[in-house]
Amino acid sequence: MTQSRQHIYEALGVARADFVERIGRESRAFGLASELRGSVALAGSHSVRPSYLLPEVIEKIAAGARSPRNLVTYLQGIRDVIRRNYGDDYDAVPVATCEAGLWLCLEIFAAPPLAGRGEAYRSAYLALHEAYSEHHLSYGRPYPPKYKDIFGERTNTGGELGLLGHRLHNLDVVISRVAGARYEPHGIRSFIVPLLTTASAEGTCATVRQRAERFADRVGAIVSLGYDTPGYGYGEKKDGVTPDLMKGLAAIACDYDVPYIIDNARAAPFAGPGLGRIGNDLMLFSMDKVAGAPTSGLVVGRSEYIIQIRRALGWHSERHGSGGIAYGKGAYSIFDPGRETLVGQLAALEWLERNSEIVKSVVDELYAIVTEEATPLLRRHPHGIRISKSYNGYGVEVNYVDSWQDGRAGLPIFNNEDKASGTNLLILGLAALGYQAPSAEDGNIFITTGRGLVDHAGRLIGERARAAVRAMVRVLEMLDDTTREIARESKEASE
Repeated sequence: MTQSRQHIYEALGVARADFVERIGRESRAFGLASELRGSVALAGSHSVRPSYLLPEVIEKIAAGARSPRNLVTYLQGIRDVIRRNYGDDYDAVPVATCEAGLWLCLEIFAAPPLAGRGEAYRSAYLALHEAYSEHHLSYGRPYPPKYKDIFGERTNTGGELGLLGHRLHNLDVVISRVAGARYEPHGIRSFIVPLLTTASAEGTCATVRQRAERFADRVGAIVSLGYDTPGYGYGEKKDGVTPDLMKGLAAIACDYDVPYIIDNARAAPFAGPGLGRIGNDLMLFSMDKVAGAPTSGLVVGRSEYIIQIRRALGWHSERHGSGGIAYGKGAYSIFDPGRETLVGQLAALEWLERNSEIVKSVVDELYAIVTEEATPLLRRHPHGIRISKSYNGYGVEVNYVDSWQDGRAGLPIFNNEDKASGTNLLILGLAALGYQAPSAEDGNIFITTGRGLVDHAGRLIGERARAAVRAMVRVLEMLDDTTREIARESKEASE
């Protein structure tokens, strides 16, 4: 870390209380009415603050809670919706959480078998050093060894029952850098941050293919995020829709006859590029985030894989002629989502299926508001801020990592550790104005609308969304002013 950057973040840490106090003095102009304070968020895509349920979903959950219907009927309903939208070659398994789905996929398809004589062999899955890697990279022992502390203090102490408790038997994770990305230390709690707007899909796939060739006798799967915006490294799209990086990874997985698993947690089914377009085998959704269901996950994939997941949960095909499902007890029945969750997930999927135009209009309207309200920031950093819409993510991305260029200090980049330790000043500033913050790690702000920004029909409340975005922009402006002042004082002191 250069001395100037280190000094900037140290000084921001010292100025934290003063900064929040100054934001509070502006609350009259940018804050919420008292009855709304704390109930309006620029994101409904956090595990701790999931989206509000639409009244239609709540009503169906209430009715289903007292329904005599067998749970299998809801499972079948979910599978039918998925097939209608993805095709007959695809199927689905609802699970308790998206993380449970990831665990299932990696244990069933990437970890080596335990049965049979002889010593167990080790297997490996291939993955990228990208955002949110504490989720999909934590199930294997990292290779190369330089990544063995990649999860140090990653929002928790990774002890026996923390992230290390995910580790699966005899499974390794072979990690590749994203070609063209920059890996720099940022944040008040300094940590390496992957800056991914300059990612090269072609270069990354070449690196992953080299790793696949090197570990050819051990490769069990390829895993990546499913987000489709530049801030996550998936901005290159030759067809304008499908990330080139995902298509390239799918091709490598196909060549090695292993599944390509996409962790698309913060996304809505049906809205983004489908599995057939990407060419992957399994896609995971966290249904309580932007998809608007109760806390649950959903695994969508090719039938050859989904059948094995269903059997692991104990949902076997009935073998005595009726053709139905026996809702039994398998090894992973602990991931069973339960009655009300199944009812609510089905209701949310049916709403998404019927209301694709509402989803699209919400994203379009939000993008227009963000682009307009961000004008002051765009003037300050004309080449350093990218604003992108994502139907897949049901929201809008504001990425500012390129504001740090040519030795100039840009907008402060806070990492995951800053969020956990209360040193993310963007989150603190918005809280002082009465707003719950969006996802705002690693210089990437992802705005979604599931908490207080849509009405009972799921349509955007434009005036409220504009006020929230304007407040966020003001906090970023004040952060920029503070950073510039610190950089100026540092420069003067060194001269």
